Amino acid sequence: MRKLVLLFLLLIGFISKNNAQNPQEKWSFGLHAGSVLYSEVDKDAVGGAYIDQLPRITLSRYMFKGVTFQAAIGFSILDEQEYNTIDGIVKYDFGNSYDNVVPYILAGGSIVSAKVQTLTFNFGAGSTFWVNPNIGLNLQLMYKFSPDTSQSQRSHFYPTVGLVYSFKARNMNPRLWNFRH
Repeated sequence: MRKLVLLFLLLIGFISKNNAQNPQEKWSFGLHAGSVLYSEVDKDAVGGAYIDQLPRITLSRYMFKGVTFQAAIGFSILDEQEYNTIDGIVKYDFGNSYDNVVPYILAGGSIVSAKVQTLTFNFGAGSTFWVNPNIGLNLQLMYKFSPDTSQSQRSHFYPTVGLVYSFKARNMNPRLWNFRH
């Protein structure tokens, strides 16, 4: 577990050198709940069909032209099955960073610590619904692909829901001259 926390802190350090919403409101923090959903075929190999995960903590920074980098760490403290994860994600928002509803696609990777540590390749989609200048509701569905060589971890879906806090208030009514074309 210490190695996972250290890796998460290193990811945050790398991100802070160079994601959140748009060029004016770059950083956001999120607190989420998630579920790990295995198929009926794979549930016996991993010990169950689903695992509740709480909390999942995210830190995001907007980089450029709709691209956001995100680091996340999640724990299964309320579930009997062990499933801890550190995620590195790149999100693309189709140029909608200024909107109050920001859909996106994502790709990335994870280190999953269950029975043993396993690397996964991730892809998915989500959206953030900004309800006021600092607070948004985030919904996301990710597929975590685990290579067939892993006996302790299988590919699975990973939906999350959570609150996102933008460190700088967003302009909820952007003006046309604020857009860069």
